[in-house]
Amino acid sequence: MSDSRLRSLFRSGAAGAVFCLALALPGWAQWTPVGNMPPARRVADGVVYSNASGMVRLTVIRPGIIRVCFTPAPEAQLSLGRSFALAPKSSPAAPPAFTFAAGVVGDVLQTSALKVVVNRHPFRLRFYDPSGRLIDADAADGMAFDPADAADGGGARVRVWKQLNAGTHFYGLGEKTGPLDKRGERLGGTDYVMWNTDQPGYNNATDPLYADIPFLLVLDKRAHQPALAHGLFFDNTFRASFDLGKTSRRFYDFGAQGGPLNYYLIAGPTPKDVYRRYAALTGRIPMPPLWSLGYNQCRYSYYPASRVLHIAEKFRRLHIPADVVWMDIAYMRGYRIFTWSPKGFPHPRRLLAQLHRIGFHAVTIIDPGVKRDPNGYATYASGVAAGVFVKYPSGRIYAGPVWPGPAVFPDFTAAAARAWWAGQVARFAAAGVDGLWNDMNEPSIFNTASATMPDQVIFHHDGQAITAAAAHNVFGQQMSRASRQGLLQLRPQDRPFVLTRATYAGGQRYAALWTGDNTSRWSYLPDGITTLLGMNLSGFPFVGNDIGGFAGTATPDLWTRWVEAAAFFPFMRGHSSIGTPQKQPWSFGTAHLAENRRAIERRYQYLPYIYDAFQQAAQTGLPILRPLVLAFPNDPHTYGLASEYLFGRDLLVAPILRPASTGRGVYFPAGTWYRLQNGRAPQAFTGPATKTVSAAEGQLPLFARDGAILFRAPGGKSAPINAAAELKAPLIFDVLSQTATERRLYEDDGETFAYRNGVYFRRTVAFQPGSRQTVITLSAAQGSYRPPRPDNVIELHWTPIPASVELNGTPLPGSAVHYNDKLQRLLITIPQSAARQTVTVRW
Repeated sequence: MSDSRLRSLFRSGAAGAVFCLALALPGWAQWTPVGNMPPARRVADGVVYSNASGMVRLTVIRPGIIRVCFTPAPEAQLSLGRSFALAPKSSPAAPPAFTFAAGVVGDVLQTSALKVVVNRHPFRLRFYDPSGRLIDADAADGMAFDPADAADGGGARVRVWKQLNAGTHFYGLGEKTGPLDKRGERLGGTDYVMWNTDQPGYNNATDPLYADIPFLLVLDKRAHQPALAHGLFFDNTFRASFDLGKTSRRFYDFGAQGGPLNYYLIAGPTPKDVYRRYAALTGRIPMPPLWSLGYNQCRYSYYPASRVLHIAEKFRRLHIPADVVWMDIAYMRGYRIFTWSPKGFPHPRRLLAQLHRIGFHAVTIIDPGVKRDPNGYATYASGVAAGVFVKYPSGRIYAGPVWPGPAVFPDFTAAAARAWWAGQVARFAAAGVDGLWNDMNEPSIFNTASATMPDQVIFHHDGQAITAAAAHNVFGQQMSRASRQGLLQLRPQDRPFVLTRATYAGGQRYAALWTGDNTSRWSYLPDGITTLLGMNLSGFPFVGNDIGGFAGTATPDLWTRWVEAAAFFPFMRGHSSIGTPQKQPWSFGTAHLAENRRAIERRYQYLPYIYDAFQQAAQTGLPILRPLVLAFPNDPHTYGLASEYLFGRDLLVAPILRPASTGRGVYFPAGTWYRLQNGRAPQAFTGPATKTVSAAEGQLPLFARDGAILFRAPGGKSAPINAAAELKAPLIFDVLSQTATERRLYEDDGETFAYRNGVYFRRTVAFQPGSRQTVITLSAAQGSYRPPRPDNVIELHWTPIPASVELNGTPLPGSAVHYNDKLQRLLITIPQSAARQTVTVRW
């Protein structure tokens, strides 16, 4: 029984039960509340309270972000440093303005976006928005600690209890299975645990998984009031847990087995406001290389080199668009990282050059474990000499069994070890490796009950010695940071690409993330989408899963339905395990080959829109894969809805999720939505309503909201064969609106950092319809980049035959205007230009 349940029994009057249980659970009796606090001491960026139990500091990070930190440790440990989650410029140079009014037993700290009411007897916090609406409040239990149950090297357990309202919903926590709304009992029956764990073959009740992010979006909906959102980021890297109303309907709680009770209250009022602020705190994704957004193909393992090349060549021969072929651990010499098998991959530079010549990029797996091999293995010898491997307190290097046998592990929390790793990456990738895949970095250790290294192993946390109990959850994040650093060291002008399995909050600055070893079963398709949505709601927009499932056998229809959905995942990769049937797009028969090709072509058809969505995420911190609750927080029907999702601002994706299904119900939120189908005019649906739509195999229920202008490339046989070809294809402006609208287009070279210096192409596309004439205006482009596209094509729907079409007042020739009477569709081709262009259509 959890501590929360015990407290619930006590408040219900079951004191005898509590007494008996307290005898059975001595840790319960040792919880110590913060208690009463004397008046605060004001500091430059907040206030400090201290008593015999410890110290609480309230820090104003930004007007809409307040940090609460309670610790029994000295005040020196309360600085904003020592966090790998925070972005380098998360705090302004000068502290934000705030007021503080001290009272007899209570105080008020206020910014322009938040008000904190502090009750000192006993110590409790309440947060309000500027209108006076209650955002968050400590429950009667408040903050507490348990010094008798100290984690190894981490001090006391810490925890806080918060009030829970009937209309409160929770989202986030990273890579979690189960429902989208995390309120209530988890399927596995326990709290949600933050402890990155290798869990092959996981299911919908497994927790924890590979990447736990202690961030919550909290949405409170009360009768006759708009929904009010706020964020809670618990920045503590020890094993932590969240009870989100599992044991009580009146409170929820979270805490950790060591370290301070250190959380950030992030104001809304809308979910989008929360994510903008959270991104300012922990960072936004960098712009990825365009090629990483294409189709990726992987298997454990393609061996030997001739097999890798055969896979790439077959994509080209079958005219299936693709950008990346991946190499799993079989390419190494005896699983020694940063090596190539002399038997299977004797000429890696030649292989990589051959892949590049046919328009493919190459990504190789790199695990953290370095084989303990003193006999001529340069990476091991170099790491020992540099002193970069983690050690026991005695000074002996820790070694644990993984793929190569006994292996040692770099201390990625130390700058010197990250620099050493970056040098290894740069040397290895110089052969022509384009991106890195960091696996096994929870870190995973074989043949141990904990599946990871012992808590007492020492790390150095950029100068501050800590144990593995504190370093564990940031190990993968800091590994991906060092890997990115290595690719930048090798090619400082090119955007690096790193995929990681484990990470922590802030890791979105370094790497994309995938969901590990899923399984080829139908249940994993909808469950996997729910997990990806939750990861986006945890601040990680660049995510995906293994199409068709990594383990097991995928049926042809499962793989087809999965790839249809994955065309609108931020990261799109097919992958499969050793010993399973092949899972390439052509592995399921001729009919399914055509359907799979069509799904991947759709990815490339919408690649301009997808890339634009990434740019918006890089600028704002908003998710790319969006559950409907993000855009429609006042619609209760969306609160647990995860079987459909928005990709970016305008596309609604409702994939088929059941076997042998030829249709499904789709919930349409408020507004008008248009179904997008090749060869058919867009079909309108009006919400809020649930409608049944048909979708034969090979068809994806895909919709655009009214007001959209979708940027896309030609489809079908004209679809680009890879991302580089898409940059040279005509760009289509697909206008799906009955009223005036506009959208912003962003393009750049998709490869370098030149966009940071103004080498980009940004313009606004505006649509102004009328009964006698319609005007489409393309603003003069900002930035110095010039896309190498031959033409732009404006696509209008529901139109009569035009009487005339002009560009900047000059009639366009008939060859530039195409009208389809059956579809009532008008296509207008204009030359690519950076100048302002005005197209006038008269009826």
